[in-house]
Amino acid sequence: MSALPAPDLSTSVIVHDVHPRHRADYERWMERATQAHQRFPGHVATDILMPAGAGLRYVVILRFCSSASASEWLLSPLRRALLEEARPWLLGRDRFRVHDDAEFWFAPSQNGPAPARWKQWLLSTSAVFPLTAIVPPVVRIPGQSFAPGLPVAAEMFASAAIISALMVYWIMPRLTRAASAWLSRP
Repeated sequence: MSALPAPDLSTSVIVHDVHPRHRADYERWMERATQAHQRFPGHVATDILMPAGAGLRYVVILRFCSSASASEWLLSPLRRALLEEARPWLLGRDRFRVHDDAEFWFAPSQNGPAPARWKQWLLSTSAVFPLTAIVPPVVRIPGQSFAPGLPVAAEMFASAAIISALMVYWIMPRLTRAASAWLSRP
């Protein structure tokens, strides 16, 4: 098995605050916008975080094969035209940031440099290691009880999805805040 070089992934985070009366309009628009950026060269993946409860904030996370591809989409005439359609429904301006690879989790709050890569690696590893020891057995035991014969690949997928969700939504935001003083030291 040959080792392929890691892609130069780039993550774009877009934030829109939507007027409550226009949520349905915005969500229909978002379907069209999503189809458009999924066809854009260099697009890799899309995640949309919907507002919770009566919330108004939509967060769109786009992954592109490079920061150049991400910037091309964000500044494209097609995206500008789509945004012009949605402008009446937005409570503020369109806000976005582009993050390269793992620096997405480690973006500094001020305009300082990102933490040293070895610190990013150490913090990520300290979070991933216990999860890889705990989550697979927790998934496997109920899986064997409720779905005997479940393929190993399905268990692995469920474990990976749970670990990724815990890392992105719960562990890394808290861990980077807790370690922020250490991360920001040279």
